[in-house]
Amino acid sequence: MSKKIFLVLIFLSLALLFAGSRIKVVQLGYEVSRLKSGAAEMVRNNSLLKSKAAEMQSTGKLAEWALKLEMTTPAASQVLFIKE
Repeated sequence: MSKKIFLVLIFLSLALLFAGSRIKVVQLGYEVSRLKSGAAEMVRNNSLLKSKAAEMQSTGKLAEWALKLEMTTPAASQVLFIKE
C-alpha cells in the first residue's frame, strides 16, 4: 500500500514539474514576443527621428528659421576666419 502511494506521489511530482516547466516556457515566449515588439517600435521611432533630424538640418529649414528670427546675412567685415 505505501509503495503505491509513493509511486503516485512521485508521478504527481513529475507531472507538476513538467507543468511548471511548460508554464515557464509559455511565459518566456510571451516575454520574447513583447521584447521583439518593443524593438520593432524602437526601430520605427529611430527611423522617424533620423528623418526629422535630416529635415531640421536642411538648408531650407534653416533659412526658414533664420527668417523667423529676423536674421540677416553678415557683412564681410563681420565674418572672422579662425586658423587651426
